[in-house]
Amino acid sequence: MKPESKELTYKEKRAVVQKQFEDFIKESPRIQKPESLSVIKKAFELADDAHSKQFRKTGLKLPYIVHPIAVAKIVTTEMGFGKTSAVAALLHDVVEDSKGKYTLDDLKEIFGNDVARIVDGVTKIIEGFDPNSTIQVETFKKFINNMAEDKRTAFIKIADRLHNLRTFAGMRENSQMIKTAESYDIYAPLAHMLGLHEIKKEIENLSFKYRMPYEYKKTKNKADSSLNRRKQYLKEISDIIYEKFPKNKFVFRIEYTERSLYRAWRITQTKKIGFNEIHNFNSVRIILKPMKTYSEKQQCFSAYSYLTDLFPVRQHTFKDWITNPKSNGFQALIADIMYKGKWAEVQIMTECMNDVSKTGYASGYENKHTENVYRWVNSIKEILNSKELTSQEILELIRPQHREIYTLSPKGEIVKLPKNSTVLDFAFQIHTDLGINFQAAEVNGKLVSYNYRLDNADQVKIISSEKNEPRKEWIKSLASHRNRNILRQYFRKQKRKTIKEGEKKFTVICEKQKFDEGIISKLINKYNCDDIDDFYYRVANEVITENDINATIKNRRGVFGIVSNILSSEKIETGQQKKFSSKDIFFIKDLDNISFAKCCRPVVGDTVMVYRKEKNKFIVHRSDCKQAKNLNSTDGKNTAKAYWDIVDDIMFRTTIKFNGVDNKGLLSEMIVIISNEHNINMTSLIVSAEKNTFKGTIGLMVSNVDSINNILKKIRKIKYIKKAYRVSKE
Repeated sequence: MKPESKELTYKEKRAVVQKQFEDFIKESPRIQKPESLSVIKKAFELADDAHSKQFRKTGLKLPYIVHPIAVAKIVTTEMGFGKTSAVAALLHDVVEDSKGKYTLDDLKEIFGNDVARIVDGVTKIIEGFDPNSTIQVETFKKFINNMAEDKRTAFIKIADRLHNLRTFAGMRENSQMIKTAESYDIYAPLAHMLGLHEIKKEIENLSFKYRMPYEYKKTKNKADSSLNRRKQYLKEISDIIYEKFPKNKFVFRIEYTERSLYRAWRITQTKKIGFNEIHNFNSVRIILKPMKTYSEKQQCFSAYSYLTDLFPVRQHTFKDWITNPKSNGFQALIADIMYKGKWAEVQIMTECMNDVSKTGYASGYENKHTENVYRWVNSIKEILNSKELTSQEILELIRPQHREIYTLSPKGEIVKLPKNSTVLDFAFQIHTDLGINFQAAEVNGKLVSYNYRLDNADQVKIISSEKNEPRKEWIKSLASHRNRNILRQYFRKQKRKTIKEGEKKFTVICEKQKFDEGIISKLINKYNCDDIDDFYYRVANEVITENDINATIKNRRGVFGIVSNILSSEKIETGQQKKFSSKDIFFIKDLDNISFAKCCRPVVGDTVMVYRKEKNKFIVHRSDCKQAKNLNSTDGKNTAKAYWDIVDDIMFRTTIKFNGVDNKGLLSEMIVIISNEHNINMTSLIVSAEKNTFKGTIGLMVSNVDSINNILKKIRKIKYIKKAYRVSKE
């Protein structure tokens, strides 16, 4: 056995701090000027004093100052920023943690307005936030508002989260669950939008590791076991390119890129394929050294032409991100080539494009797409501070959408939209009024309806009319989070007007009939209204009429008070009051006051979390469920990591889907596996065949996740089965 590690003495800890600060200075090329070093050392000394009584909770329990040093180092060495960003990174927790010893005004006086503004942008909300929201949500709102003034706020916030993820091992599991959800939902997409590809990949991998350890380990093992085979395959492709590309036309080198393990796992889940079927987990990247004779675009297309002479190319998957770069500045030609009967992805770009692909806006290359960040921030800032937005809607709004398409206006101007956008998204993107008054659209000269989905290079013309009013079903057709929330706010505004009309109408009724307006609570109970606004809304729309109110009051005046008391009395909760703390593990021992989310249908053995919906009512979600991540991100104080501790056999409803080549006896073989070998009851069976293929779903009652996995494992071994997988919804 290894001897237990002894905690470092205070002197030894201070030596570690000094060494880390010196390494940060030494490895940061943009802060070497004497005037920069002077300011950075002053910031370090102030931060060290502010955090003097704090220590990290993980690892060697070092003084807290090692965290700001690490954040500053990420900002300068991995993002490429200089003095101002480094100083702000060193000071980013000072105001929050010094308990009034140092204020924003102090930082402004000592280090200037830029530093103070950035620090303010990354500081958590301590008090004064919206009581109907949460600290998590209010912090994100403040962060976005500050980012509109200075995008360096975003880079430091991302660096802060990245270092916390790197030192996550000693954190409580519940803290890990909440922070990883925020990382998936906010920080990884934001890093992608800013072009921080390597950092985005690391954030995804670390979040995946701590949130879903079983799935992470399984995916990593598959990646590790196939590493040598993949390397050899890509090397053979590279050798052909090195040998066959004309030396007098190109000077280039080749790198290999790799997707994050999380993205690979997501692909296997959404496309229902095995890890080895992901053709672009690794890609060959041809990086050209620019030549003065031709433009960078011409050189890339010339290289693509030579590539097509060497390998068959899949035409419909070719992507030209050079002519129309992604919003984060990424530029490349991307092609799928065939080699040895398998597809491989090849990316073609120049050295400059390669730098931008790794560190985006922090790469130092100024280009016309730099303002895209500010455009996105300003587009959501206008509606972000609305008091009507729910926590879920705020999270949706501030989550960047990095998968995009480009479309064309009637004049040929490029309009970028999220993937799966409709013509209605296009209308709202041009102008809110154009979306609100939408009537129809023409796509490439063809008349289409509001929910027509757009493809790259579609030319769109919007037809609108001021007489037209939007319909609520339009919301579902919108892909853009921003546009969806604009339309929601429009309907809420219209509803507020209607509620005001209903309130006036009810006042008139009470005056006319000489009723006391205090009867409204009785009427709300009588007509099962959600609240007073719902009651006024129904009155305005004459769902509840004056005659209804008159009859109810006069006919039940004698007994209404008793009825009202019964209706308004608190419901008696079933089961014993369950202990709950967001800091502790929640054990699922029985099903009293516990329900299972229909969006993901968890069963015993799944990695799960629990959400406290009411005082003693709980909902269990699978940890990989989108709704679970949303709840962790917006209402972490009511979520907790959950473990199964159920002794009794409880049956859960689940569904599996399958498809393959139609063959006699195939279905009976599956039924034998399910019923005879595993003694599992089937609740439903739907099978359809077309030509020589078939597909189907089977509903099962199982006691744990191992039963599902064992059944699927055996079904996949059946000769004619192509895919078999578990689905969340039936």
